[in-house]
Amino acid sequence: MVVPEGVLNHDAEKRRIKKGLLDESGERAVFDKTLYLPYLDFTYQYPKERGLLSKQRVLGQGRSVVLALREVDFGFAPELATLAHQIVEIESDSECVVQGVESTVLVRERLEELRMILTNYDKELLKLSEQYGSLSKSDGTREDLRDNIDHLKKTRGERFKMFVEGLKLPSRVNLDELELMEGNLFYVPYFITRLSGRGESRFLVWDRHGKESELIADELAKNRRFRELVMSHASGSRDSILADYLSEEVDGGAQRQNADESDHSVSL
Repeated sequence: MVVPEGVLNHDAEKRRIKKGLLDESGERAVFDKTLYLPYLDFTYQYPKERGLLSKQRVLGQGRSVVLALREVDFGFAPELATLAHQIVEIESDSECVVQGVESTVLVRERLEELRMILTNYDKELLKLSEQYGSLSKSDGTREDLRDNIDHLKKTRGERFKMFVEGLKLPSRVNLDELELMEGNLFYVPYFITRLSGRGESRFLVWDRHGKESELIADELAKNRRFRELVMSHASGSRDSILADYLSEEVDGGAQRQNADESDHSVSL
C-alpha cells in the first residue's frame, strides 16, 4: 500500500477518539487488517451512428471497471481503470485476498438481468396501455391508470439510464447489440477496522492513499452478505462461529437503531 498499515492503524484510533468513542465507552477494535478487493477491468463495443446525414453505423468501444463481487453492486467506476497497471501482483490464494468473479461473467449477468427487467416493464406497460385505451373518458379509474403508466415509464427509464450512463453509451443504444469483450481482474488494497462495543459494531475503511471510504464502510454495515464475505477473510484463522456472532451483532445494532428512530417519530 502507498500508506503503511501502521499509519492507518494510528489514524483509526485517532478517529475513534475524535468521534467521542473513548476507551471508557467499552468500544474496542475487533480487528484491523488490509484486504484486497477484486475489481474487473473490462472492454466492450457497441454499434453507433456517425454523420448527421449518412448515419453510417460504426463500432464504438469503451472500457470500464466494476467491483467483481456478486454481493455488492456499486455500479461502474471507469476512473479506476488507471489502477489496473499500478497494483502490485499478489498471490490469489492469500487469505487477505477476496476472490472475485473471473472474466466478464458478472457484467453479463447484470446485463441479462437488466434486459429481463426492461422486458417485464414493457409487457406491463403494454397491458396497462390496452386497459387505458378501453376505458371511456368518463371512467373514474382512467386517471389513476394514467398515473401508474407514467410511474412505470419513469422507473423503466431510470433503470435504463443508470446502466447506459455508467458505460457512457448512446442514449438510444440497443442493449442486445452491446458486446462485452475482455475482462481482467486486479486487486485494490483497503485497510479495514472493525470497532465493537455496547452490543454494536461499525467499520472504518481507508483506501490505498489513506482516504476514508465511507461507501464501503456503509455497505459493510448494511449488507450482510458483503459483511460475511469480508469477515471470513478478516477473521483469518479465527473460528467461523465468531464471524457469525459479529455479523449478528451488527444486524442487532441496526434493528435497535431502527426501533429507536420509530419510538421518536411523531405522527402529523
